[in-house]
Amino acid sequence: MKKKFWGLLTLLSLLALLLTTLGGTGNTKAASKTETIKIGYMNSVNSVGLVAIAKEAGYFKAQGLNVKLVEFSDGPSIIAAMKSGSVDIGEIGPGAHTQVAQGNAKIVMFDGLSTSDKIIANKKSGITSIKDLKGKKVAVVAGTTSQVILDAALKKAGMTESDVKVVSMSVNSIVNAMVSGKIDAAATWAPGTTKIKEKLGSNAITLAKDSDFTSSMPFTCSWIVTPSYAKKNKATILKFDKAMLQAMNYRKNGGKNAAKWIAQQLGLSVSDVKKQITSTEKIYSAKQVVELINNGELFKYYTKQQKNFIKLGLLKDNGKLKTAKNYVMTDMIKKAAAAIE
Repeated sequence: MKKKFWGLLTLLSLLALLLTTLGGTGNTKAASKTETIKIGYMNSVNSVGLVAIAKEAGYFKAQGLNVKLVEFSDGPSIIAAMKSGSVDIGEIGPGAHTQVAQGNAKIVMFDGLSTSDKIIANKKSGITSIKDLKGKKVAVVAGTTSQVILDAALKKAGMTESDVKVVSMSVNSIVNAMVSGKIDAAATWAPGTTKIKEKLGSNAITLAKDSDFTSSMPFTCSWIVTPSYAKKNKATILKFDKAMLQAMNYRKNGGKNAAKWIAQQLGLSVSDVKKQITSTEKIYSAKQVVELINNGELFKYYTKQQKNFIKLGLLKDNGKLKTAKNYVMTDMIKKAAAAIE
């Protein structure tokens, strides 16, 4: 009887241990469960750069994030997709920040300062300066950086959009329109600007570029979410920021695989991407972004940009506009930076 008793007791103990082990394994799996998020980007090196690096380097995976990248033609389209719920996070260029000021989005990560946008004209149209655009057909992607740089360049020359024939087009249509002669000039960004120059050769003339206005009009690029997403998904945003800041450091330090990963995502050659990484955006490290937050410069970038939107008539100051301190989630960025140090 004693042997049976102790045998039964031993069996029960083993069962209890097994159940405890299985329970622990189940909890571990629950804790390490990955979360899928959809990220919107534009077909350009400076737009997809950080997410491509964060994805391929495994930074997202380390944070328990499974990302699906979705391509869009422009920033306003990404914001519309976020509102509909088809993407969670997206990258926008300077022009789409008008919607951020109107309360339609919050900035979860500063990307950099764009140097990608240019106004390029065809010499065959008799254009050698901004003033020569008077009465000419100029293509823009409405509501984006291209319209911002056109308005800024026109204002500097003492002109407005009423002095030219503005043609609103998709970014994908502008190159063909320039090459076929349907338009005289275009305000657009890379890789479109590069393609136009290649096709027109010596007839392509650059009239203005966003770097001409950096001191007075910073062309900020940002990663954004809707206000409702920001409120409900702080833990996810923190994970996203950690991965992105790691990617930022990798890019800033000249990561050897950065160009290859970006090229794979965009279907471009590695050599083209290498040229564009440094020529289409002023890039930063995680430490530099935190310094910009702490010394107040980051808020100044967004504030200057917003004031210029108002001056150019792209944004109406109705007394209800959000300020940079309202829409840039700096506390989250700093928390993420501290976590990866």
